[in-house]
Amino acid sequence: MSETQLNACWNSIGNFGDKTCPELPKHVRCLNCAVYRNAAATLLNRKTPEGYLEFWTERIAGPRQVKPAGTRSIVIFRINQEWLALPTEVFLEVVELRPIHTLPHRQDALVRGLTMVRGELLICIALPHLLGFEAPPSHAANDRKSGRSVYERLLVIGQNGERVVFSVNEVHVGVRYHSDELNLVPATVAQSSTPYTCGLLTWENRTVGVLDENLLFYALRRRL
Repeated sequence: MSETQLNACWNSIGNFGDKTCPELPKHVRCLNCAVYRNAAATLLNRKTPEGYLEFWTERIAGPRQVKPAGTRSIVIFRINQEWLALPTEVFLEVVELRPIHTLPHRQDALVRGLTMVRGELLICIALPHLLGFEAPPSHAANDRKSGRSVYERLLVIGQNGERVVFSVNEVHVGVRYHSDELNLVPATVAQSSTPYTCGLLTWENRTVGVLDENLLFYALRRRL
């Protein structure tokens, strides 16, 4: 059922629109309005789509796909066009974008500056510089125009009390993989300036470089 048939005024003059609805001051939020409640009831009471019950019956009754023992949890993130991943245990926090204050008289391109996270100044690094690939200007604006979901964030990672921050264009948490799913890094990549990749993982039709967290932090300790 389309939004026009539902009279989805919340998207035009309500909380998700220009907020010009004369009833909004009284209800504060559209979900408190009878129009919104009636639309929800209409959706819940609509006729079941053809094949809906059969699809879910077959799916629920089918055998469960159990991940083999030994899977590892990772966080997958995108920096421009590069898809990378690190073990979940090194991630301390995912935070909104915030100002990065440059450091005077520092020439190392690895350090972008300092940023405030929960009242503490943390070093913000340029991860592409460390990994050896170019980081052109963000494609976030183009991604939004094309309808692609983009969640720009700052990621806080740490090991043995050392913490750093870096920015990403997208982040996906809760991904698991088994070591058997990792592919070897091609020799052309292994001989380049990206020695921190321990394997390549295929995820949602994308090739993700799974990084070795110990090598990464070792390099950071040497550089910082």
